[in-house]
Amino acid sequence: MSAARKAVAAVLTAGLAALTMWLYTVKPHIEDRLQDPLLSKGRIGAAVDTPDFSVKVAKVDVASAISKPSFLGTKGKVMKSLGLFVIVQAQIKSNKKPFTPGHVRLVTRGGVTYDESGRADLPDNSSGFQPMLWAPATYIFEIPKDRLAGARIVIGTADLYNNLSGETSIDLGIDGDRAARLAAHPTPDYALKTS
Repeated sequence: MSAARKAVAAVLTAGLAALTMWLYTVKPHIEDRLQDPLLSKGRIGAAVDTPDFSVKVAKVDVASAISKPSFLGTKGKVMKSLGLFVIVQAQIKSNKKPFTPGHVRLVTRGGVTYDESGRADLPDNSSGFQPMLWAPATYIFEIPKDRLAGARIVIGTADLYNNLSGETSIDLGIDGDRAARLAAHPTPDYALKTS
């Protein structure tokens, strides 16, 4: 009888170990779904609203190089890209209290995500936006030439996400044909504006 008990205990132990490994692989997916913010979708030119903020994308430019004016009016620094710079010019306003955007990214076809360009010489849009006042924001992304089609910008909050956070997803109106034209003939030297 003792041998039978040992066999049953071994089978139960192996079964519990297998169940534990299965639950371990499932757990992160459950947490991911709980942290998805509420998504508001829109198109370029239209205001997209969430309870906390509103975004309106006015213009999208594509360039192979960006020049930043110097402080004293001399020739500025030119930054070249191996791919393309995508410059998204938007207007943002807070709907309730001062708001700081965060988790800004460019999403292309197939769900490939690009964060803002990490170049130190490019302007940072981490400043806050005030209630009921539209203010300009420029976001610059650096992507490969073949990833422009179907691009959309996603803007969330800088606060920690929860399942009631708001996020906007704005289609930039770049279909396959327009993406091919823009990638073939990007602006050779896009001049950043100083504020």
